[in-house]
Amino acid sequence: MLLRKVLFAPVAFVIVLSGQVVADPVSKEHGHKTPHGGIVQEAEGMHAEFLIDKNGQPKLYVYDKAMKPLERSNLEAKLTVKGHGGAQHTRVLKFFKDPKEGPLFKGEQIQGLTDWDTAVVSLKLKERWTHVRFSHHAGGKGGH
Repeated sequence: MLLRKVLFAPVAFVIVLSGQVVADPVSKEHGHKTPHGGIVQEAEGMHAEFLIDKNGQPKLYVYDKAMKPLERSNLEAKLTVKGHGGAQHTRVLKFFKDPKEGPLFKGEQIQGLTDWDTAVVSLKLKERWTHVRFSHHAGGKGGH
């Protein structure tokens, strides 16, 4: 009986550790830290961070592969966001160089939007459009 306990303890310990190792990368949303608390996706060799702030203003930050901010004022950006209630909103995102936030694209406020389900940001790169999809889950995860 003692031998069984001695053998079982290390096996249980390894199982617990392996579960934690597997769970950590999944919980990090793409494996990148998000400088502004948004959701990060890859697009055409860049990273895009999207969020809708507490005032309902959509914001998009563009980074290189090393997550350094890019000034891409030459991009056209459009947003379509769907709320959990099914309402759909579209906005043009315009480039700004904010002294506090750095280079970003901002759209007009979306009044009454407190949470959202899916957002698609369309970026015009070299005369063609690329669509980047962001999924948001209720409970304050990413974007809020």
